[in-house]
Amino acid sequence: MKLNTPIFAALLISVSVSSAWATDIPPASSQAVTIVPTFFGGTLLDTAITQVSTPSYTGWARTAVYDSGTGLDFYYQFSNDATSRSGIERLTAFDYGTFTVDAYQTTAAFGIFVPGTENIDTVDRGTLGVIGFNFLPTGTTKIEPGKSSFTGILRTNAHHYTTGSFGIIDGYAANAVGFAPAVPEPETYAMMLLGIGILGWVRRNKSQQARLWNDASSK
Repeated sequence: MKLNTPIFAALLISVSVSSAWATDIPPASSQAVTIVPTFFGGTLLDTAITQVSTPSYTGWARTAVYDSGTGLDFYYQFSNDATSRSGIERLTAFDYGTFTVDAYQTTAAFGIFVPGTENIDTVDRGTLGVIGFNFLPTGTTKIEPGKSSFTGILRTNAHHYTTGSFGIIDGYAANAVGFAPAVPEPETYAMMLLGIGILGWVRRNKSQQARLWNDASSK
């Protein structure tokens, strides 16, 4: 499990995104996905690019995780090779559990992501923490051969992440490297509490020393 420390100087996008734009996706829900002009910025923590191949399609799955300063943002995109035989209907991200998740999408190119051409029609979330980006409400909006999806963004209240799974589905399913939010392990909490305790002891010790010095100076 990978941990990140709070980052107070996170980069911000030039366009302010109102919370009213958010597509909140609680468990057992399905929603349309808000389109934003660019990604949210922040500190890049990890990326992965995976080539996937099935009898009906090949392509590249891209994923990244950024620290926004208030939580972690997870990004997903798939580019379908021009030589593929079929379009992609669904992308899935795993292990979001009970974390708060807002969904967005963008056409913008940034970092490892390329310009998107196929918009996400809906996003859904199961009760077991699986989140799906859907491209097939009418049968005409798949990620066709030679096209790339818009980049899906999952903005969470998580502060830790781990290796996850990124699924690509048409008639066949392929699995790529992904990332997922994580709850700190018990020993991590113990270390955090120990660190807080040490800081408290240092602060009290300095305060006592200051009082003794002031008492000595006043005599």
